[in-house]
Amino acid sequence: MAIPTNGSKRLFIIGASGGIGRALVDQAIARGHTVTAFVRAPEKLGAARAGVTVVKGDPRSVDDLRAALPGHDAVLSALGPPGIGPTTIHRDGARSLVAAMQATGVHRLLIVSVAVLFERQGLTFWLARNTFLRNVAEDAAEMERVVTASGLDHTIARPPRLTNGRLTERYAVEDGRMPRGGSSVSRADVAHFLLEELERGAHVGRVVGMASGRSAVGVTRPSPALRS
Repeated sequence: MAIPTNGSKRLFIIGASGGIGRALVDQAIARGHTVTAFVRAPEKLGAARAGVTVVKGDPRSVDDLRAALPGHDAVLSALGPPGIGPTTIHRDGARSLVAAMQATGVHRLLIVSVAVLFERQGLTFWLARNTFLRNVAEDAAEMERVVTASGLDHTIARPPRLTNGRLTERYAVEDGRMPRGGSSVSRADVAHFLLEELERGAHVGRVVGMASGRSAVGVTRPSPALRS
């Protein structure tokens, strides 16, 4: 089911002080949307600017989210752990966010996960998922379970290794698996995909793999079924 969204929208961005989050804010404003940046430390976002409302809050707090969400058209979450140690930030944030969205009637959710959750992707992914990225993978997997069971109009992006490279607008995306040959993608391009998906609605209810350097955005090869 496609849910195209045309024109200016009011976007609620979680994790707006991180690399993907900052790119989301910048690109959303450039596209003519208005943004609520929901962050724990507003000072990290710097000076105020037109089109951006900064709201301080805890992404694990249903009350904080429920108070800030009404009136928004979509939520984009780039929330992530600060490292590879034990963490519950993905799952805790997802549980609170889903509850708040259901309570306030906001239905569209675009959220960033991790590519190592794709199975049948070779030894490198298996080792990462079961060794040094085990904590992150377990947390992200539970987050995805919460989101997919929520009944919300969700899209889950699973990027591979993130870089601070420039916005290229050239990357491959595939439903349910990683594009062939891609091992990294810039945070700016992840943000670009999320905003393209917000506006086009081509991957609603899907888990999407993405990687840079393959082809222009919009070229997708949907798989018949989603994989975990």
